[in-house]
This record gives sequence, structure tokens and C-alpha cells, in this order.
Amino acid sequence: MSDKKRDERWLDQNRNQTKLFHALGAVCALLFAADFAIHRHVYFEVESTYGFYPVFGFAAYALIVGAGWLWRRVVLRREDYYDA
Repeated sequence: MSDKKRDERWLDQNRNQTKLFHALGAVCALLFAADFAIHRHVYFEVESTYGFYPVFGFAAYALIVGAGWLWRRVVLRREDYYDA
């Protein structure tokens, strides 16, 4: 490897990571605030509660990540599995 300093990408700087984090938080807050202004034609009564879709989306995401973590435990093989 050369002694040159590696190319630094824009997300390598902490300042840009902080900006991205704050921008994502602002977008989430705006979408949550928009939930109060939008009239929904719901099928189930629980869907009419404010913030239902953000909470449901986060719960679904957490469930998928947790299931992936558990699935990895089931299908993981030793590093030398195919050597034998």
C-alpha cells in the first residue's frame, strides 16, 4: 500500500455525519408533524391514532433486524466448515 493519504470521502468527517444525522431527524419530525394535517381513510380504528405509522414502521424494522440476528445464529457455520 502506498504512503499516500487515502482519499477522504465526505462522510468520513464527523462534521458531515452530524449534519446528516440532524437532517434525518428534521425530515422525521416534519413527516410526524404532517401526520396531524393529513386525513386518512382508515380500515382499522388503530390506524387513525397520531403517529401510528412511524411507530408501526419502527417496530417492523426492529422485528426484521431481530429476526435477522436470530437467523444468523441458526445458519452460521464454522470458518473451517468446508475444509473437511
